Amino acid sequence: MMRLVPAPTQTVNMATGETTESITNFQLLPPAATACQTCAKNPAHPPDQPHDALSLYYHYAFYAEHKRWPTWKDAVAHCPEATKMAWENALRALGKWTEPE
Repeated sequence: MMRLVPAPTQTVNMATGETTESITNFQLLPPAATACQTCAKNPAHPPDQPHDALSLYYHYAFYAEHKRWPTWKDAVAHCPEATKMAWENALRALGKWTEPE
């Protein structure tokens, strides 16, 4: 089933420079049956591993549900504690760890 995703949109009047903001809805196609249904990683990752925090599908599906962009902390939230810590430590070492503001 397609997912409706609200996207903030800004329109600029090129003659006046005036901007208007609105919400534009678009449809997001579902992941393949063999993919993770949350992040669209195909083939699906094991259930105890993080979602693909860099996946475009994950970004927009997460935004539709939470009205903010996902972070690595969100991507590992469902994982066992040891897995969360391993991923957080590795991503921090690379300077890539992200959390919600």
